[in-house]
Amino acid sequence: MRHRRGLAHQLRHGSHPSMNRRAEISRPVNGAEKISELSMMRPVQRAPDFSPGIHARVRCGAPFLAGKAHRWCLFLLATAVLCTAVPASHAQPQPDPPVAPISSVPPESLWTCGMHPQVIRTEPGPCPICGMSLTPLKSRERGATAPPTERKVRYWWDPMMSPPYISDRPGKSPMGMDLVPVYDDEVSAGPAVVIDPTMVQNMGVRIATVTEGPLRTTIRAAGYLNEAQPNQRDINLRVSGWIEHLYADTEGMHLNEGAPLFDLYSPELQLGIDELIAARRLRGTTGESGEGRASAVDTVYYAAERKLQLYGLPQSEVDRLARLQRAPAAVTFHSPVTGHLTEKTVVDGSAVMAGDRVMRIVDHGLLWLDAQVYEPQLPFIRLGQPVSATVVGVPGQRFTGDVAFIHPHVEAMTRTAMVRIAVKNESLALRPGMYATVDITSELTPRTLLVPREAVIDTGTRQVAFVALEHGHFDPRLVTVGSAGDDGLVQVLSGLAPGERVVISGQFLLDAESRFREAIQKFLATKTLSHSTGPEATHDPHHH
Repeated sequence: MRHRRGLAHQLRHGSHPSMNRRAEISRPVNGAEKISELSMMRPVQRAPDFSPGIHARVRCGAPFLAGKAHRWCLFLLATAVLCTAVPASHAQPQPDPPVAPISSVPPESLWTCGMHPQVIRTEPGPCPICGMSLTPLKSRERGATAPPTERKVRYWWDPMMSPPYISDRPGKSPMGMDLVPVYDDEVSAGPAVVIDPTMVQNMGVRIATVTEGPLRTTIRAAGYLNEAQPNQRDINLRVSGWIEHLYADTEGMHLNEGAPLFDLYSPELQLGIDELIAARRLRGTTGESGEGRASAVDTVYYAAERKLQLYGLPQSEVDRLARLQRAPAAVTFHSPVTGHLTEKTVVDGSAVMAGDRVMRIVDHGLLWLDAQVYEPQLPFIRLGQPVSATVVGVPGQRFTGDVAFIHPHVEAMTRTAMVRIAVKNESLALRPGMYATVDITSELTPRTLLVPREAVIDTGTRQVAFVALEHGHFDPRLVTVGSAGDDGLVQVLSGLAPGERVVISGQFLLDAESRFREAIQKFLATKTLSHSTGPEATHDPHHH
């Protein structure tokens, strides 16, 4: 700086070497008044560089550089060069003009970027992110700076009841408890959205009404048909012997009650039958021999009859054998029930021992449908609940039954429990092992608030529904939903009142608009707070 001041002094008083050289060039030669040819062809030397990139090239003729005019021209040139060469770092920073609080700025003075709505300025200009020109912000998007008003009650409810009791006026619940008020700010999920009715129609916004009614749900599960265990009947022998002839010789064959199964030869049966025939003959010859003797003969007869019954012969077979003259070589055993032969362990000529199971017959007139129900759905199932089922092997028909058993254990791998349904099969169209789809309809609660499932936006941390008000106003609400029912309905535990209208289509656009306005309100509130704390809290609105 000291060097520059000395240079300026030399130029001002004409003592700089460059000025002497230019003066010599401009002197007349041989008294002539014109400039020499050398001075016209030689370029004028440059002034010293005081700043990088700034050069001054002076081309002056002899008439202009003579005398005082010559010195004043060089003085003005040096002064301009010195002023230009001052670095920006030596300039004194100018304080920013005071920024007016945004709350005091008219709505028309706020500017934002259409591509980046988080950018809000108090003056027009380019967007600091994309460079686009800022556009004016509408006044209806600045409703957050309005002074707070008195809290408004949204509805009254009793949170102790299940489902909660909701009313539009204060009072008492059916349980006798005082209703608790719920205010707007407690259920609001953000600022209200105002959209022109024409735009609402173009957006395809659809409205549904919050209703009250029973909540029913249908539990769908997969299952398989199995034999009913109470309908299984084993054919066991109580005497030893040999199978003389086998009538039921094929597993799976259908047997009616009373159908012959096999002929059995047994010495024990032979002896019992002979005793019964002898007692019958003795009973017929007693005549009028006295009541005492007749009573003794009857006792012998009843004893022989009881013995054959204990051997497994039915009363009808015992009466038939008693009428014979002598015991047959083999006794025929008959089926006690109607069903299918599911198991057979003997063939013709097989030797059997007392206690052996030779056959198993199962009645398929009633089958068990074992369905696997997931753990969260088990509380909605109870014994005796009606059930309907469809079977892949019998298309076009629906079978009904009742819940007969709920298994107390849950399988660790599948997280399901077995629910058993008793299904009638009088036509025998159903067969064990068939695959079936079970529908169990359950009424979760007799009366509750219901809304369509698409009316609730689930963000993962909160659930929001938009309530349609008058004149294109849409109010976002925080809601709590319960179980889901049939026909796309869900239970509302809090946040809505009966009769309110909710948005079921287009709510994602409304949610985006609400979030945008919420961001604006937070920005405006931050600016107002920063200016209310003092001048030191202000900052340049163009720097974020």
